[in-house]
Amino acid sequence: MTLRRFEGKVAVVLGGGADGPSRERGKIPMGNGRAIAMRLASEGARVVVVDRRLDLAKLTVDNLQGEAHAVEADLANIEDCTRIVESSLDKYGRVDVVIANAAVSSSMSAVQQTVEDWEFSNDVNVRGHWLVAQKALPQMIERGAGSFVFVGSTAGQLSSGRSLAYEATKAAQLAVMRHIAVRFGSKGIRSNAVVLGVIDSALVRREFGDSEEALAARSEIGPMRRQGRPEEVAGAAAFLASDDASYVNGHSLIVDGGVSAQWPSPRKG
Repeated sequence: MTLRRFEGKVAVVLGGGADGPSRERGKIPMGNGRAIAMRLASEGARVVVVDRRLDLAKLTVDNLQGEAHAVEADLANIEDCTRIVESSLDKYGRVDVVIANAAVSSSMSAVQQTVEDWEFSNDVNVRGHWLVAQKALPQMIERGAGSFVFVGSTAGQLSSGRSLAYEATKAAQLAVMRHIAVRFGSKGIRSNAVVLGVIDSALVRREFGDSEEALAARSEIGPMRRQGRPEEVAGAAAFLASDDASYVNGHSLIVDGGVSAQWPSPRKG
């Protein structure tokens, strides 16, 4: 059965490009935003693919099914955040779903953390998503329906001890998600998050390596002994964005293969 849960709806996917090594030779790099955009389009959505690089957004548009529109925008830029929604409304007349997926990461502890990196991380990971949501909400409230899905990280709930700004902003992102859910739930607006563990995305391959040794090491982290795939993230995000999750609001759906459920005891044998 082919699902068409987003027929007639418009979805804005922030961070809908992907920049990094591909999983398979000859295939386009696959990131969480790109996979989500492709999944929503396959289910009938008209998708606005947003990325700070227009070529990456266009590559997503060229490889999805259905109608889509590429927008170049930097979530660290306040004017760009406003323009994202305005461009979507000009193109399609409505915004039904916002996937808040754009993010930047760094590797600084509390001692090493710089103010500049802290502010940049907050600008993209928190402020940018809030500003896009703020602009999208009025027309959603007027129609009495709308859905937000924030693409979070277990780093917002658990610490690796290596990325203070990333951890702090991912925690703050979940606070923005919950606020929208509580404040506007009575207006027909739902707001949820997928909280990701180790996903074999183009970004992770770029940042943490794509050698056989690096891939094997990451696959050993969780009880399933493999990394997640962006397509699996897309399935979870599509569920939360759809009417199948019509009574799911303010929820953080953990997509980490059981990493956060396991006790770190030594393995026998």
